Parts: sequence; structure tokens; C-alpha cells
Amino acid sequence: MNMLMRIGKLIVASGLALFLAAPGQAQESFPSRPVRLIVGFGAGGITDVLARLLSVELQKSWGQPVVVDNKPGASGVIGSELAARAAPDGHVLLVVPGTHTIVPGLRTKMPFDAVKDFTAITLLASAPNVLVVNAETPLRSVADYIAAARAKPGEINYATSGIGTTVHIAGERLAHLAGIRLNHIPYKGSSQSIEAVVAGQVMSSWSAVNAALPHIKTGRVRALAVANEKRSSFAPDVPTFEELGIKGMKSDTWLGVLAPPGMAPALAARLNGDLVRLMARPDFRDKVLALGAEPVAGVELEKFAALMKEEVESYAVIIKAASIKPE
Repeated sequence: MNMLMRIGKLIVASGLALFLAAPGQAQESFPSRPVRLIVGFGAGGITDVLARLLSVELQKSWGQPVVVDNKPGASGVIGSELAARAAPDGHVLLVVPGTHTIVPGLRTKMPFDAVKDFTAITLLASAPNVLVVNAETPLRSVADYIAAARAKPGEINYATSGIGTTVHIAGERLAHLAGIRLNHIPYKGSSQSIEAVVAGQVMSSWSAVNAALPHIKTGRVRALAVANEKRSSFAPDVPTFEELGIKGMKSDTWLGVLAPPGMAPALAARLNGDLVRLMARPDFRDKVLALGAEPVAGVELEKFAALMKEEVESYAVIIKAASIKPE
């Protein structure tokens, strides 16, 4: 009987040890099968291209196929919902742009919470936005621009790549902070909105710095300021709104990686570390810069989650104040 009791205790102890070791073993075995990088947009855009660059390099380091899975529709909501409902084992990840934090303010109903229903992994890159004006206008500074808008409420127009985009919100944020009224004119893409400014069809435009850069360099448009915490490496001579005394005027299109909710902290940290190391490689950074985005230095999971929460709240304020409705 004593022998049987000793054997029973050994079995229980062994089982408990295996149970306690399971999380570590699950982490060590990642990835045990192909990994899906969900992109909530069609092929060819910056989010898709960056995901494909990631897939090539992660496949090499992880030793498993890493497949980009495009699920376009509803401004990325369809793809994001799929990721939010997946198992948090690292085999389904979401490559997402900054519009992820805008959409909640535009829609009355969301199938998920943009922050709580995801595990923030890391920021990858950022494409800061810039305000430009037609080179023939007398407006040579942000102060001139604001003064003109105050003198003629609603007559100063600005073009963007569409309703509810980061650049649209940027224009409305400036109007909100400066207490002015502007006229938004949406186009179907950043190239069209910039060309409209070059042709003199509209006075100003908001766009990513890289999209406006060729026209800034040729002098066909005049860059007034970059909506970023620091000057853009693409246009180092253009001041930031912060430098000009306009606080809180930050607008960019960031790119990041999210995972399903409930992921084990150790696995989330592993994924964060792998991606941060990849983004730090000079050869990979050059590829990201070629896309028109600036690689972001290592960002902790908690800071990324806090950024998303802050953006969801601040975007909602601007969207409500400007009565922005989705297309």
C-alpha cells in the first residue's frame, strides 16, 4: 500500500511539473506550423507591401512558411475582426495601419474593440503627414495659413486622399486647435490631391511627406509644416507644428503588428523582440524607407497599446467635432 501511495505521489508531481512547464514549452515550439499575416486591405498598398517584406524575413528566422492573407473590406474591419477572433498562439498576426484607431470614431457599431480585443506587439514604421500649399499663393507659413482662414472662414480649402483618412483628420485637427473653419475636398488618392494643388485647383493639401516630396523639391508646392514630434528624415528642412507653437498637432500613418487578445506575455515579448530586431537591420530599414515610411525604433508592447488607446479617444473627439461621416 505504501509503495502504491509513493507511486501515486510521483505521478501527481510529474503531472504538475509538466503542467507548469507547458507555457514555456508552447513558447519554445513557436512556430509549429505556418503563420498568417492578415492584412485588411488589398494587394499593392503600403501595408500589404510591408507585410510581404516581413513575411520573407520572418520565414527565414522562424523556419516556417509566413503567408500574407489579404482580407480587404470595410476600411480594414473585416481583416481585423478575423485576427481578433483567432487563437492567441502567434500563428495569426495582423499587420495594420493607423486607420485602425480612426475607424471606431466613424462607425456607430464595431465588431470588436480596437484596443482591448488585440494584443499590441509593436510599431514598425511611420509615415508623417505634411501640409503643403500651391507655390503661387502668398501663404508662406502656418501663421499665414491660419490668418487667411480666420479672415475668410470656410474659403481656404484642402485636398486629401479621402474621407476619414489620417490626412483628413489632420486637416480637421488643425482647424480644431486653431479655431478656424476649412473646406475639405476629398480625392481618390494622395497623388490626385497633390496634383490638384500643383494645378491650382485647390489651395492646400495634406498628404504623407513622401507623396508630396517630389513636388516640394521642384518648388511646385510649398511645405508649411510636418505633423510629427520631430522633423521628417525625408524633408529635414520643413519645421514641425510643435516648433511653430501649435501643440498637439500630430498626424501620421503608422504601421504596426497586432495579435489576438489573451496572448501569453512571454510569447508577445518574443514576437516583439523578433520584429524589433528585424526593423533594426540596416538592410531592412532601407527597404522600409524605400516605401516612404520611417522605421520606428523598438517600442514596448505597453507603449504601443497606450498609443492606440490615446488615438482612438483623440480621433473620436475630432470626428465628432467635424461631423465626419464615413463614405
